[in-house]
Amino acid sequence: MKEKIFLLVITCFVIVVKAQMTNIGSFYISENTLISVHEDILIKDYGAIVNDGDLYLFKNFTNDGKFKFTNDKITGLTSFVGSDSQTISGRGTSSFMLVEFDNQSADLAFNLDKEIEIAGTTFFENGILKAGEQGIVTYFNGATNIGVSNKSYVNNKVQKRGNERFVFPVGDYHSKTFVPRAVTISAPSDPTTNFYVCFNWEKANIDFSTKEEDIGLIDMNEFWDVQNKSNDELIALTLTWSNLTTPEDIYSDPSKIIIVRWNGEKWIKEREGVKIDSSRKSITANVSGYGIFTLACEKKRGTIDPVIDFSVSNSFSPDGDGINDEFVIPGLAEAYPTFKIKIYNRYGNTVYKYSNNNQLNPIWWDGKSDGRLTLTGKTKVMPATTYWYVVDFNDGKTKPYQGWLYLNK
Repeated sequence: MKEKIFLLVITCFVIVVKAQMTNIGSFYISENTLISVHEDILIKDYGAIVNDGDLYLFKNFTNDGKFKFTNDKITGLTSFVGSDSQTISGRGTSSFMLVEFDNQSADLAFNLDKEIEIAGTTFFENGILKAGEQGIVTYFNGATNIGVSNKSYVNNKVQKRGNERFVFPVGDYHSKTFVPRAVTISAPSDPTTNFYVCFNWEKANIDFSTKEEDIGLIDMNEFWDVQNKSNDELIALTLTWSNLTTPEDIYSDPSKIIIVRWNGEKWIKEREGVKIDSSRKSITANVSGYGIFTLACEKKRGTIDPVIDFSVSNSFSPDGDGINDEFVIPGLAEAYPTFKIKIYNRYGNTVYKYSNNNQLNPIWWDGKSDGRLTLTGKTKVMPATTYWYVVDFNDGKTKPYQGWLYLNK
């Protein structure tokens, strides 16, 4: 028995749908036509929607068939404008010419559970796209994005196919702090090149002590995973720094900022084509490979290694039993009486800051934060987890040391 196909052609009309819309055939939205769907939309396996008009979606979008536009046209706007959180899901291909995200119901307004493809412009207005395990945004040649801000971006992975320069609208969040951290690549030569970028506001699970000799402090708070999935062609990569996610020790002297990459054995410095733009808080370098990237600062010339053994001070348990209740570094005050120390949580928030003034009995960290240096607002016992710290020996010749400690309870 032949399958029945239903074809609906709509021209020059405004239509409002206030019931669930289920599509099992072909549905065409022509130019100069506006349709608003106020309930969930479901495209069945053999269904298809071709949008060359304006489609406003106020609820969830599930596509198990096809959603596309006419290839030789540059019209077709799909707007996700719900008043509740919206989920974008399904097994089918979803290709948009123009797409708008404008949902003020929540910070993480969009749950992206599938790949969506964008050939034209993305308008980021309100609402962050939270990409699930199977969710990703893929841009084609000619695609652009505008309006990226802390109110709207892709959290946290994007793909780009083509041979054009592109700005990846990625970011991440912690608690109620949302941060876009755009990444830019120069134009590859091959039009079939597929680049993948993912930004993570957390520490990479990598050894930060193994690095090239001229690399100083490394940014442990954040990292970018950048991959050329198509070939070995190398490009220029532009990263940015932020006072919300990047430790101050990294960007306090912008002229010393560098891009570093983990090559599988150690951190290496990207040395070619370096350009620093302090006004834009960005740095560009020609990459020598792909993988995990982050920011660092150059090692100060003439600096020497500290004489302290930090391996004996990597954990403490502030439980009030009088044993190992503070994070103490033996011999530090004696060898470097004017040392300074900062301790950060995994998201780069300072939880402890201390400058020693020739005291033989420094005020060591007791596992509490006083609120002036963190986002907590009050004195607070910090949770049992891993923290990282930076020691400035403040003697004009010894290079700073960064390490990890574990607060145990």
